[in-house]
Amino acid sequence: MHVRFDWKIFGFTAAVSLFTGLVFGFMPAWQAMHTQVNKGLKENSHSATQGSGNFSGRVLVAVQIALSMLLLVGAGLFIRTLANLNKGRLGFRPDNLVLFEIQAPNTRYPAPKDLALYRQIEQRLASAPGVGSVTLSKNPLVAGNVSNDDFGPDGLPPKVNGKTYVDDNVVGQDFFATMGIPMLAGRSFDGTDTETSRLVAVVNQQLVKEYFPNINPVGRTFLSNQKHLEIIGVSGDTRYADLRDDPPATFYTLYRQQSKSEPSMTFEISTNIEPSAVVTVLRDAVASVDKDLPLLNIRTQDAQISDRTRQERIFVSLTSGFGLLALILACIGVYGVMAYSVSQRTHEIGIRMALGAEPERLRRMVLREATWVVALGIMAGVCGALALGRVIASLLYGIKAWDPTTLAGSAAMLMVVALGASWIPAWRAARVDPMQALRHE
Repeated sequence: MHVRFDWKIFGFTAAVSLFTGLVFGFMPAWQAMHTQVNKGLKENSHSATQGSGNFSGRVLVAVQIALSMLLLVGAGLFIRTLANLNKGRLGFRPDNLVLFEIQAPNTRYPAPKDLALYRQIEQRLASAPGVGSVTLSKNPLVAGNVSNDDFGPDGLPPKVNGKTYVDDNVVGQDFFATMGIPMLAGRSFDGTDTETSRLVAVVNQQLVKEYFPNINPVGRTFLSNQKHLEIIGVSGDTRYADLRDDPPATFYTLYRQQSKSEPSMTFEISTNIEPSAVVTVLRDAVASVDKDLPLLNIRTQDAQISDRTRQERIFVSLTSGFGLLALILACIGVYGVMAYSVSQRTHEIGIRMALGAEPERLRRMVLREATWVVALGIMAGVCGALALGRVIASLLYGIKAWDPTTLAGSAAMLMVVALGASWIPAWRAARVDPMQALRHE
């Protein structure tokens, strides 16, 4: 199954994380350089250099915070997108379904021999041990494949929007029962629907809404591919090609009534035992019909669905990993700058304590300074995240790029972690010995 990977998003997250790492990596070298410079400067220029150094350090930390905010928001958006896709209503039951494909060689099974082959395999699989029910379809559900055909209801005026094509699928007799798709009206396919009986079809609820509003479609006919088919039932809506798309208007036809060749079909088997344990049974059943026919792309329906969210899971892993790394780097950066600031202000802190300043007040002073740095970084990160929303909007599902819950949650997490990192320098500032601090140079 081919899944398109968006290298643009990967490159962006990698570049942001790399830049964050470079920013943090530069800070220790910058602080060491300024420490050596300060030691060599005269006392009358010491305070000016200290103030300039502290300002530059705060700017670097604010940049780290902004980049961390950007990555955390991206991770939150992709995590919620994946959660929305996983909890979306499928319209069918994916549990305990094993899927595989059979390709009938055209040289050995030209039409209608290919359809007879599928029928023989279906019957043989149905009697195999561990198999509950068997069906087959031209396009398996949630596999990225879709087909469509013209659709013209008899006796009704053409649609105003001129739409004449809808999605369709060629399926087996027990398709709806095996897949757990409910029948809402009429009946499903049964044994009376054969190669020589009238052509029949089942339509889904969405097709009824679009073409038969306030009309009972059961018993009505429509023209498709120059053939008239009778609607015998209405099924529930299901996801068809993808999890992101709403259930489309779809009609189902019986593969036994097809007049053209079907070079490949996907078999869906409902089993009452462990899916992995039934594979050998399925191989033996198919080999009893034609030992040269391989079972292609064997998987479960759950694995099929999971494969359709592979790109989202990759993005969750990337953004979460980069976001965690950036958060750690920003946390260390906050600690480093605040510890450096406290060490450079030891003399000032000693004077404040000698004049009666309480330790709690000094602790709040350091935390307040850190809060302003973190808040400025968060605001810059929010602005960047809003701009980034235009880039990743097409990759999201069920959520806006400017989702307030994600923005607020990321900001709160970053604020708590950053202030936690600045607590140790604040605690040390409150425990400075006034006499030693007054003698500090």
